[in-house]
Amino acid sequence: MLSLKITTIAAVIAGMSIAAPAALAQDYPSRTIEVIHSYGPGGGTDRFVRAVAVPFEEISGQSMVPISIQGGGGMPAFANFQQRRVDGYTLMAISPDQIIAHALGRISMDAFQPLARVQYDQGMIVVPADSPFQTIEEFIAHARENPGDLTVGITGAAGFDDTVMGLWNIETGAEVTTVPFGSSEMVSNTLGGQVDAMHEEYGPARGLIDSGDMRPLVVFSDERLPVLPDVPTAVELGYDVTLGRWRAFAMPADADPAHVETLYGLISEAVASGAYQEVQEQAALQFRSELLGPEEFQAFIDEEIEVYTRVLDALGLLN
Repeated sequence: MLSLKITTIAAVIAGMSIAAPAALAQDYPSRTIEVIHSYGPGGGTDRFVRAVAVPFEEISGQSMVPISIQGGGGMPAFANFQQRRVDGYTLMAISPDQIIAHALGRISMDAFQPLARVQYDQGMIVVPADSPFQTIEEFIAHARENPGDLTVGITGAAGFDDTVMGLWNIETGAEVTTVPFGSSEMVSNTLGGQVDAMHEEYGPARGLIDSGDMRPLVVFSDERLPVLPDVPTAVELGYDVTLGRWRAFAMPADADPAHVETLYGLISEAVASGAYQEVQEQAALQFRSELLGPEEFQAFIDEEIEVYTRVLDALGLLN
């Protein structure tokens, strides 16, 4: 009789041990998801996380909060991310900046499990309304005849904008000189004629274009923007320049696959919601943004690493 009781208890305990993980998986997430990023509060990445977080909380019942860790070229944020417990409750917001850091040997993209690429912007070369260049062909012809003479304002040095314009120089054979500024200084210096043009995404430049203060000459995308039907793409001119600023979520490389699947599903629902779509359109991000899941996103990252490494090497930035 005693032996039967012991056997029964053992069976119950064994059943509980099998059922427990399933129950825990169904309860995930059961608390706040933190998203580390290396940019300032209120910036583009911070707004991106918050825009997804609103519908995410309505769908999952749990909060998603951005954690800003600035400075050090993004290294403190990356270090903080790596030091966290791998329990499904820490994400990192990543962008081309992480691809650049990888190419420069500062971090390894192998530290990430790609989760979801959400936003994908398109850049442009924009000139003041009174610029002598009416077309991108005129701009290219002048740059080819006068290497380095034309100046293009960018935000920051040796970063995303510099890489895009470096690729532009490589593809067109038309050498322009980049001049780094802060965002507002770039606009004022372009309007004031201190530089000939600037590189900017459509969303931030939309007001200047709509007001007639600036004119876009070319879009770095595969297809023309429906709101700028007369502006050609680099691709249709024969130049493979489509790099754009994207924003995405990643988990630690050894994240639980069940957590990856669950979070991607929740983020997919959040991104498809009317609340998020409204924010996306307000920022003019709807033209090329396409949600990529873990596998597609990994393939996209692999392609980005190849392109950025090639361009940064041509720019003499790699050891």
